[in-house]
Amino acid sequence: MKFILGIISALFGRWIDAVLLSLKTEAAAVYVAGVRKARQAFVALLGLALFLLLALAGFVLIHVALFAWLPWSMSVKALVLLILGVLYLGIGLAVVVGLSSDRTWMKFAKVDRILESLARRG
Repeated sequence: MKFILGIISALFGRWIDAVLLSLKTEAAAVYVAGVRKARQAFVALLGLALFLLLALAGFVLIHVALFAWLPWSMSVKALVLLILGVLYLGIGLAVVVGLSSDRTWMKFAKVDRILESLARRG
């Protein structure tokens, strides 16, 4: 039995080593590409967070200046601010729910095209 395994190893050993080396090289290339994509996503998210913070700070300052400038009573200003807060919260939640839905992600990832191509092959 060891004799047969030795013959098989001698015949196919170099071929198997070449295939394994090719697979390892391909896996390393995919890993490096994944790390590059992760870095790009991180930089994009960091920039987006910075932009969002600056935009929100400006948005808050506009409201503070507007409410300090208007000659309304404090209760009217508070009521208007409460209504605006509820409105902004509702709009923000609606956008987040819409963007995080399964349907949106499936459309973004083009899953329907992938499933259709798999169905044609099968």
